[in-house]
Parts: sequence; C-alpha cells; structure tokens
Amino acid sequence: MSACTVNTENAHKSYYLPDFNHALIQKNTPYNVTSIKNLTRLSEAQRQELQAFISKDDMKDLPNRLKVAHFINDKMVNFNYEGRNSTSSESWESKSGNCMALALLTYSIAKELGVYPVFQVVYASPVLTNITSDLLVTSDHVRTFLYDEQPSGHYLSGSTSTVIDYFPDRFDRTGAIVSENEFLAMFYRNLAADALLLHNYEHAFVLLKQGFTLAPEYEPLINMMAIVHRRLGDNVTAEKLYRYGLNIEPSSLTILSNYRLLLELQGRKDDVAKIEQQLLSIESSNPYRYYSLGIEALEFEDYYRTIIFLEKFIKSAPYFHQAYLALAKAQLGLGNTKKAQKILKQAVELTDIPENKKYYLTKLEALNNTLH
Repeated sequence: MSACTVNTENAHKSYYLPDFNHALIQKNTPYNVTSIKNLTRLSEAQRQELQAFISKDDMKDLPNRLKVAHFINDKMVNFNYEGRNSTSSESWESKSGNCMALALLTYSIAKELGVYPVFQVVYASPVLTNITSDLLVTSDHVRTFLYDEQPSGHYLSGSTSTVIDYFPDRFDRTGAIVSENEFLAMFYRNLAADALLLHNYEHAFVLLKQGFTLAPEYEPLINMMAIVHRRLGDNVTAEKLYRYGLNIEPSSLTILSNYRLLLELQGRKDDVAKIEQQLLSIESSNPYRYYSLGIEALEFEDYYRTIIFLEKFIKSAPYFHQAYLALAKAQLGLGNTKKAQKILKQAVELTDIPENKKYYLTKLEALNNTLH
C-alpha cells in the first residue's frame, strides 16, 4: 500500500468507478469517519494563540504566507515525530504526529489567515512494515507552498511563494502537484491504512469510501479499496477496481503488483505472466516503488525478480545503501556468494551510520569465511 498522484492527463476520459459491495459491511456496527471539518478545526483557544503570535511586533507587518510559515516553524521546535495521523487541533496540542498531520495543521492555519496552500507529493525513502499477509506499507508525504493570492497559471512558477518541507531527507524525491481534494483524500488513505494494518477491513472500507467523495480517481484509494474487497472475500469487485485504476493510470506499479497477486491466488498463470511483463517494462517516476517491489519479491524468495527491481531502483537512487543489502541477500539466495560479497562492500562504502556499517561488515566477514 502506498500513495502516488493522479495522472491528470487522463482526467477528461470517462471511466466509471465500480459499485462498492456494501453487503460486506455489517449494518449494525458504527464506524467513526471524521469529517473534513473536524479534521481541520482549530479550537477557539488555538485561534486566539495564533492571533497573539501574528500580532507580535516582528510578525504583524509580514505577508500572511510568512506568518503561516513562521508559526509552523515555531510549532515544529521539539515536535515529536510519531507515525500518527492526528487532526490539526491534536497536532497543535500534543506537538506530535506524522508529516501528513503537520501538513494538515499548515492547511488549517493557512485557511485561517486567508493563505492559499498548494501541495506537492514527496516520495520518501521507504519505511517498510513487516510483509505479512501480503501487506507492505511504504511512506510518502507532501510539502506545502504558501501563496498570499491564488496563483494563476502553472503552480510553482511566477507567483511568490513560501515552501514548508516537513522533516526533509536527502533521499527524498519530489513528485507532482496534487489538488486540495486529493490532499485531503490522502489523509483518509492514511486512516484507512491504519485500519488495514489492524485487520479492521470494514472500518477501512468506510474511510476509503469517504476519501472517494473527494477524489474518485485517486490511485491509492482505488488500490486500497480493491485490497479491502479482496480481504473481505469479494474478488470480483476487487478486480473491477484494479481494472478501473489501470484505465486511469496504466503504469501504476502499485496497482499492477496487487492485481498480479489477485491473479496469482486465482491460479490465472497466463494473466500473471502478462502483468509480470508490464511490471518489468515500466519506468516509474518514483524509484522507491521498485525498492518496495524488490523487498516484496525477496520476502517471497523470488530472487530473480528481486534482482531486477532492485537493480532498477539502484540505477535511479545509487546512494540508498539499504537496497544493496537486499540485493546481496538475493544474490546469496541464488548461490552467487562472490556477487553478494561485492555488493555488500558497496553498502559499507555508502553508509556513514556506525551501526549500519558494523552490521554490513559483520555480514561481509561471514561471507568471506564462507569463501575461504
């Protein structure tokens, strides 16, 4: 499960979202689906604190976009980064949350001061959970551009803006601009991911459904709703959703890989082979997709696919040392000990974190002993 952006070039085409199978949801079970209003609402005390902050002598004459930026930067001091999806008010109060929670807080502050936020996807270096029951979660987030007036023409050009990037990393890759509705849908995607990891598939269903009211062509929602339907036993609707997603974004590595899994579980070998060829031929704008696919293949001991995807990834991101360790494991799985040794040496050279270097050297020493 991961996120990416909608292919806006295809937005004019008429693809019909398949009907969801509401019979999968127990009618008598209440599920909490927070509204946009509740997600972004600030308390009266918080609004007063904001007004006091921007009324300071060194703030009051600044453009509103800079007031927003200074306020968020102030809140980020000693901010406790937790992988938790908090509302704007909760993030403010607890000074904790994830990148999307901070972006949502920025959104709320911007709306309060009449500033126009524009969001750009940032592909972050993967944070992978355990790959169990075919669930693999990667991370991405957004950065925010603040405008005092609604920008005309192409975003990020022409108008003066201030950018806020949350916990940037040198391995981050920027992606496309997303609409306001898509940004808000990303939050429902995150909440649904939390529910999925807890195996609360029905709760994930209703959260994703809410996301679809905002962005019916948003690829991560389509992908996750297909996963939910399959987990709840409806493979037919799951396949319809995958096909719908591929009509919108034919090159989606995420949807293709999950569709492949569905076909594999059904024993449809010819269809699986076709999807395999598509997966291997696609050049993605987000290289971390290849890393995720490589790690997934490694987990299932498919060493040939692991090597193909990780080599694609390393070609685009040659300094990400974790990929070399996974690649070495795949080569070792095929019995190529000398290749694994060479790759581990590259991992040692690329990392400057003592714990990682020590770990790689230990692995390398074990390989050297094997060769002697």
